[in-house]
Amino acid sequence: MSFETIIRFCMLVIMALMCGMLIYIVFNRDNSYLLERLKRGHAVRKQRNLWDDLLDVIKPLTVANMKDSKNTNTIKQMFIKLGLPANENDIMDFENRRILRLLIVALLGVVASFVVIPFLMDSVKVLVGVILVCFPTYLAYKSPAWALAKRIKKKEKAFEKFFPDAIDLLCVCVEAGLSIDSAIERVGREFSNFSKEVGSEFSRIAKDMLSGVSKQDALRGLTERVENKDIQSFVAVIVQADKLGASISSSLSISADSLRTKRKQRLDAQVSAASTKMTIPLVLCLLPATFAVVLTPAIIQVVESLGKMHGFK
Repeated sequence: MSFETIIRFCMLVIMALMCGMLIYIVFNRDNSYLLERLKRGHAVRKQRNLWDDLLDVIKPLTVANMKDSKNTNTIKQMFIKLGLPANENDIMDFENRRILRLLIVALLGVVASFVVIPFLMDSVKVLVGVILVCFPTYLAYKSPAWALAKRIKKKEKAFEKFFPDAIDLLCVCVEAGLSIDSAIERVGREFSNFSKEVGSEFSRIAKDMLSGVSKQDALRGLTERVENKDIQSFVAVIVQADKLGASISSSLSISADSLRTKRKQRLDAQVSAASTKMTIPLVLCLLPATFAVVLTPAIIQVVESLGKMHGFK
């Protein structure tokens, strides 16, 4: 039995198993819904759909995959940084949906392989089959995590850009006579107009303090959700001033001056590095065009002169 035959047989078995699982779920939807109503009583407000039934079926597979504590901690840290609920059920639901996407894409890849492979040459059939199944499956599983990481990076960039301005506004509000709690709430409301990431985090700090969380814990929560040394130093200054009974206004003023200085230094460093970064585009794009414009007439004259020397007109 050739390797290609084994691959085709494995794909056929996988497709048959997935189709059988889908048919079983479709014919047992009513029973699943009734059992769910008996378990939860009146808490079930909407009728379950096929997607929910699929998620329930693959849950054992998700539980087995979530035994890896490293994977669980990675997802939890992403949820915390985005300010999303990060309990065990939320992480399980996220991973469950990822695995369902993986299975659906794998099934589609197997079907596409059976459609495309017969029309290909024997030398590339196995390679194309593996690419049609493995590559889309990998993307389907990893793309949700990549989307979360992209949102986290966007949030960190927003804080790097707008956090000094937010502290300036916070300092102005405190010096105008507002309490630190009211000033934080005002900053969150004002910054929500042009930086949702910064505004939502300050609004969350204000809501945490209103709900009974201590000021220190609410501010430390910001350092957990956003990895930024400027935020850590700011929180440390405010917490220390609150513990020692020092003037928060003066502490905020010092922090604002420090953050402005650091931002200016970062901008100066970027400006200094701009000339170095422009070297490669200049060499690859501008210099060849310049040489072509300058040297083309000379090359034409040399070719014509050599042609005349050898008797060509």
